[in-house]
Amino acid sequence: MDLLRKARNLNKESIVADLHCDTALQLRRGYELGERHNYYHIDIPRLKEGGVDLQVFALFVDPGVDSDKCFQEVKELYNNLLIQIEKNSDYIEICKSVSEFETIKNSNRIAAFIGIENGMAIEKDLNKLDYFYQQGIRYMTLSHAKSHDWCSSSSDEGGKKYGLTDFGRDVVSRMNELGMIVDVSHISIKAFYDTLETSSKPIIASHSNAYSICSHDRNLNDDQLKKIAEKGGVVGINFASHFLSEQFSNELKLYFSKNTNEKDKIYLPFLSKEKTEMDNEEGYFNLSNKIHNLFESVYPDLSIIADHIDYITNLIGFDHLALGSDYDGLLDPPVGVDDCSKLPNLTAELLKRGYKIENIKKILGLNFLRVFKEICG
Repeated sequence: MDLLRKARNLNKESIVADLHCDTALQLRRGYELGERHNYYHIDIPRLKEGGVDLQVFALFVDPGVDSDKCFQEVKELYNNLLIQIEKNSDYIEICKSVSEFETIKNSNRIAAFIGIENGMAIEKDLNKLDYFYQQGIRYMTLSHAKSHDWCSSSSDEGGKKYGLTDFGRDVVSRMNELGMIVDVSHISIKAFYDTLETSSKPIIASHSNAYSICSHDRNLNDDQLKKIAEKGGVVGINFASHFLSEQFSNELKLYFSKNTNEKDKIYLPFLSKEKTEMDNEEGYFNLSNKIHNLFESVYPDLSIIADHIDYITNLIGFDHLALGSDYDGLLDPPVGVDDCSKLPNLTAELLKRGYKIENIKKILGLNFLRVFKEICG
């Protein structure tokens, strides 16, 4: 049996969980979850092809949204996602606990786990956090690319002034009480340690990589990785090439510094509420191919993901790593994992590197399932 066929079979027999995607952003512009597409990264047919059993759909709040409109923004994204899930109920269903996940998996359907990306969503109101929990949302990323008034971000100077405020600590404590997973991707180092100190439960970094390999602010340094493991949590490997490859990341930064208008042209279409040039196969590939062609000499393949997996497992063992693709929130996945149907290619790379099947199964989904059960039941 060739390696890729073995990998496909392994994905089918394993529990495969992806801790983060931004597909909900595309759904609000008319993208159909139940149809197989040749652009973007996730739909039900391709999830099936990739062997994905549990997909986390993040409801993202753009840090630029007015602070009093964030709650409504998440409600709209949630409703759009719910419409698509109900429309495809023969193939996918929301899960809020491990027992619900097991029931859904046993019915040969995909479990949709719903999270929030950016704590601005609760508008500094714990009652709104409670509301989201009641709607079935089971993790929240505390901040995003901009610090807000109770949690600082890794992407600006906020972390030099504060981490979590007293209210931020109240949020983490309330999430622990509710049974909601605390996600530390995007937050500052100071906020990370405040969260670690405050949380009585394991924490996750849903879509972050190893800073020692790629020194992007979005990645985790060795001590952070160790602390997540000591707390019993997991780190989801992010598939964005600029969070994986130091060389590619540096070339991208240099290009954007010289072409300041290009960054918005390339990334803002993901956030638009209106139809964009990306919302068809031709438009999406025009932008995606532009990235590939501009940086062809340094554009990574999926081996760079395995390099991060090697590094992290050598540092903290096999019990604290997961997948957190960030699909549909990026244009630059490494060659070989172009969309979720290609996940067996990564499994094949791990097999090629001599990973034991039991450890691959942990990375594919068992580690996250352990944390999911401990916190959410």
